[in-house]
Amino acid sequence: MASLTLLHLTFAGEGRSNAQIAFDPQLTVVYGASDSGKSFVTDSLDYMLGARKLNVIPEAEGYSQILLGLALPDGSIITLMRGLNSPQIKVFNEDIRTLTYRAADLSLSAQHSPRSSKNLSRYLLERIGLDGALISTNATGGTKLLSLRDLLHLCLVNETRMISKVPPALRTSGTSGQTACRSAVKILLTGRGEPANGTRPTPGQRRVHKGKIVLLDDLVLALQRQLDPTSGNQTELTERLRRILEHQDTGAMSLREVSARHAQAAARRAHLSVEIAQHTQRRAEINDLLGRFELLQRQYNSDLARLTMVTEANSLLAYFNGEQRDCVLCGADPEHQRAHEDETTALHAAVETESTKTRQLLSDLHVTIEGIKEQRREIAEQYRTSLAATETVDLVIARIEQEELQPLQNTASELMTARSKVERELGLHTRIQELEDVRATLVADGSQPSGSPSSSIPAGTVAEFDRAIARALQSWQVPTDGGVFYDQYTGELFVGDRARTAHGKGMRAVLHSAFVVALAEYCLRKEHSHPGFVVLDSPVLNYRQPGGPSPEDGQVPDNVADRFYQDLFDSFSGQAVVVENGDPPAGISGQAQVYMFSRDPGGQRFGFFPLNPDPDAAPQP
Repeated sequence: MASLTLLHLTFAGEGRSNAQIAFDPQLTVVYGASDSGKSFVTDSLDYMLGARKLNVIPEAEGYSQILLGLALPDGSIITLMRGLNSPQIKVFNEDIRTLTYRAADLSLSAQHSPRSSKNLSRYLLERIGLDGALISTNATGGTKLLSLRDLLHLCLVNETRMISKVPPALRTSGTSGQTACRSAVKILLTGRGEPANGTRPTPGQRRVHKGKIVLLDDLVLALQRQLDPTSGNQTELTERLRRILEHQDTGAMSLREVSARHAQAAARRAHLSVEIAQHTQRRAEINDLLGRFELLQRQYNSDLARLTMVTEANSLLAYFNGEQRDCVLCGADPEHQRAHEDETTALHAAVETESTKTRQLLSDLHVTIEGIKEQRREIAEQYRTSLAATETVDLVIARIEQEELQPLQNTASELMTARSKVERELGLHTRIQELEDVRATLVADGSQPSGSPSSSIPAGTVAEFDRAIARALQSWQVPTDGGVFYDQYTGELFVGDRARTAHGKGMRAVLHSAFVVALAEYCLRKEHSHPGFVVLDSPVLNYRQPGGPSPEDGQVPDNVADRFYQDLFDSFSGQAVVVENGDPPAGISGQAQVYMFSRDPGGQRFGFFPLNPDPDAAPQP
């Protein structure tokens, strides 16, 4: 049985502790907290097996070599070494797990080429017996050489593809390449590729290819004209973008701090404005009140003056009573007058009483007026204090805006402009590279486009594969009412009359996992060529058993996850690597190779990369 075995994945760098995962021959489980590097393990495996690009996370800074140990079908061990942004892969005929500087035994291109065997794809396909195999490219019988990338999506599934609505047999939802993907499944199930018909492209087809190449050349030239010759190459632009992003992060932090102080000062200014308005209103109210009290004071003074006048009039009465004239009180003639001594005495007493009362009220009013004037003086002082504080705060706000906020905003605008320019340049470089790759494929394409259409997978083989998928799902205790069917013409998987795309993401992930595991199991038991391993990222994380707890309960219901892990360990013939957020069953921890990544510095293992990259520090378990 020709298959590969993953031994280890190691990141090494000068002055850095190794970041390493050693794989169990049967089952390896990587689980733990988010953002701890779990999915990066999946991406790194994909990159080491020929992916064009690796999205490097910040924790990988300082690491220069990625080492992937493999056991070949003949029992020999090799180590693949690749830089974090390198199109070349070095091959060492030994197991290397640390930084190495010695010359490689073999140098291969990471990009597949049908015209050369000096690439990783042809090298590994030859080891598992599939080099030179042909797969279909269209419905008219066109074929091309199988590449490792045609198989890898059938055994290495990242989290995005795991829950995607794209059928598990296909790479993308686009129509381009679907025939080749379905043909790759066929070659694994049947154990043989498409026959070589030996025909050559017709003159018309060669003219079409030539026209395509000319068109691609024109497109590349047009894109190159849009490039800024002073911007540098793609590597320099990538480094520049990294620095710009760092400056943006730093500037954003400074801008948040300055904006917070500006908002605090503006809030203080608004509070002072309210205080000033309140002082102004209170002063107006006091002035109005003082005006009313002054009117009252004048009234009291007027009353006292009238009372004084009455007293003086009473005194005159006594004087006039001694003369023979008409009475000044009653107007009687002298002969009819009588004395009014009692009336004048009572009038005098009444006037004195009223005068005393009025003077007391006037005295109280004077006290009240003085108190209100004192309040007016205090409010005036408070008004002046608030006004002075407002002027100070206005100066602070103006200084923050002119000396701190505006320069930071200008810098942020400049960085955004620079970032847009660099990203545009990088986008042009990426597009040019894509077009050049398509052009290289047309130039070096070994396809045979004029043959007869390829045949379908025998019905008996498809039925046996269906049963293998059903067995896996039943072992995991996933309902399969109505049976499981693989549609070889669309690449879709059906449970009963319902396509995988019609299910939720949890069921899609489980069905995708069952397809990949069953395909590997079928090939290995039939002794057909297969890479020999499966890598599954988040296969059961989102699954919820029908009728079981809802996702809000925070529990994986029933025994699906437990049965999934146990079945991989007990029954799967190949090598499985599972990346999950949730904890695996307790029983698996003592049987398989289990890594728990955390974000807790005091935990067992902080993440894929050491928390302390110092090589002299104690290694992580």
